[in-house]
Amino acid sequence: MKNVSLPKAVLTVGGLAMVVYHAVASQYLYFSQWEHQTIHFAFLFLMVFMSYAIKAKSRLAAVGLYLCLAAALACCVYVYGNIEELEMSQGFPTRAALLAGLCLILATALGTWLCWGLPLLLVAVVFVAYFFFGHLLSGPLYHPAFGFDYVVSMLSVGLSGLYGLFMSISADQVFMFVVFGALLGIFKVEGLLMELGKILGRRLRGGAGLTGVFSNSLIGMVSGAPVANVAITGPFVLPYMNKSGYSVDEAGGILACSATGSQLMPPVMGAAAFMMATFIGRPYAVVMLAAILPAMLFYFAVAVGVQFLSVRKDLQIVHMDVDWALIRRRLPVFVLPIGLIFAMLLMRYSPSNTAFWASVVTLITGFAIKDTRPGRRELVRSLVSGAVTGAKIGISLALIGMVAQTLISTGLGSKLASLIHILAGGQLFIALLVTMVVALILGCAVPPAAAYALCAIIIIPTLTPMGVDLLRAHMFCFYFSIIAAVTPPVGLASLAATGISGGNYALTSVHGFRLSLSGFILPFLIIYNPLFSFDFSNAAWAACSLVCILTGLTSLDALLYGAMARPFTARDYTLSAVVMLASFWLTIWGAQLAPSVCVLVTLGVVALLAAQWFRQVRGRPSVALRTA
Repeated sequence: MKNVSLPKAVLTVGGLAMVVYHAVASQYLYFSQWEHQTIHFAFLFLMVFMSYAIKAKSRLAAVGLYLCLAAALACCVYVYGNIEELEMSQGFPTRAALLAGLCLILATALGTWLCWGLPLLLVAVVFVAYFFFGHLLSGPLYHPAFGFDYVVSMLSVGLSGLYGLFMSISADQVFMFVVFGALLGIFKVEGLLMELGKILGRRLRGGAGLTGVFSNSLIGMVSGAPVANVAITGPFVLPYMNKSGYSVDEAGGILACSATGSQLMPPVMGAAAFMMATFIGRPYAVVMLAAILPAMLFYFAVAVGVQFLSVRKDLQIVHMDVDWALIRRRLPVFVLPIGLIFAMLLMRYSPSNTAFWASVVTLITGFAIKDTRPGRRELVRSLVSGAVTGAKIGISLALIGMVAQTLISTGLGSKLASLIHILAGGQLFIALLVTMVVALILGCAVPPAAAYALCAIIIIPTLTPMGVDLLRAHMFCFYFSIIAAVTPPVGLASLAATGISGGNYALTSVHGFRLSLSGFILPFLIIYNPLFSFDFSNAAWAACSLVCILTGLTSLDALLYGAMARPFTARDYTLSAVVMLASFWLTIWGAQLAPSVCVLVTLGVVALLAAQWFRQVRGRPSVALRTA
């Protein structure tokens, strides 16, 4: 530690202090909610500005960041010492409060730019500018003039905007789970998950690709971050995939797509899922349970797509040896905390409390196993890294808080919802298409949590009056905000995968997009089929729907890759198209049929798919087996 510079020491101490503070706060909050949010805000500034000042390329830039940090922390101290006065004078700040509010807004904008780039910042600037200057517009976008002092207060020191719902989500729900994910990474869980993935993939043509899909789905249960998943599994699964015959771009696409599903897989689904629970006013366990079925279906479709791709390429089966001893040793480090998370969330414990005890269990089991035991410095680095990541997410949520306050104070949210309703002509399907496009565009430009928050605030008020259940409407927005991570032209997961694989970004994006097309079908099924809300009032239709979704996704993948047990003929394409269309029609409109008719038609669809499969199997050439 003698060679550690002062800035790095400050970052390390600050990160550890942030983790300790939030760990204590998860058990007992010694401060009021506004005081707690202010302390959290101060830690956000400390971790973001210090981490980037250390990496600054010039001394001048570093000094500038230090000065910004000092000013931001001073403003946090001011807010902490004057909370009651600021709460009472909301909208009418004093000169000192006005200066502090401006400083907090600018510091948040700078922090967001450093962490997430210009797109998210530009989105926020447009909305905030509307708050200041919307009275100059004419027509439906006009709003009454607001004073400069009023706007600044409502966006910051009036304990709204930067404060409130989004800051609470960051401080009370997201942060400890981010730390838990970082903590789990130092106990070599990725090796365990790779071995578990080999069990699934060692006997199939798509074995290496399926290993990547399965391991990413398991890592997704705890990380909730596509780019992090790519970084964790990429160095391990890409060589397997390349050796088994996948091209560099195909391997990168498989990695990007399966990693993107990490934010769809419970129990930890990222900041957006925690926001969803807050928006719908239900416990996070409700969101988690509702996400299980669509997440499993998504990964089913991805796995089937990988298998059909391997058949199309005529890949050989690669026999991969499984280290069963490693699995037995390290399995408790993964199973115990994940099981605890499921149990505590179902018992309605708070997310932060759950994440704290899951972290404790991880530490105990991790240190109890000799080959997973980290060193002291490695543990510290992991905790600090988790704090920095949590701070980056928090600073973006603070910025989104200003956007949300703009939509509320100016009435822009209801105006945009009315505009979308008019464009859709009252038709639900058109409104869903508009929602999909908006979510994908936002998801290409801003982090998934920010994209989801904007969609939820602007578009959900359009969908719910059309009869869409609130949870399913939010899940629809959530899915497309996540899938944007693998959607061209800007797919962050594809970009990260290309950085590791060394392939072509455009080709990698196309492969990842094609493999993830099930993610574009499932949100519509969530809206139109009550099965995803666990509504079994029509038991026959519910059972038929599940079967039809599986057959429909299978046929969709078969059409995309032109293969099942062997490459397709023209007749096979026709049969798969018929099965897919019939399956999705039954899933959406099967309730219009009598139960007996619905069952018979479903059996007919399954029989058609089975007949096609067996006909292909009979004509399939033998497959060689080679050892990795």
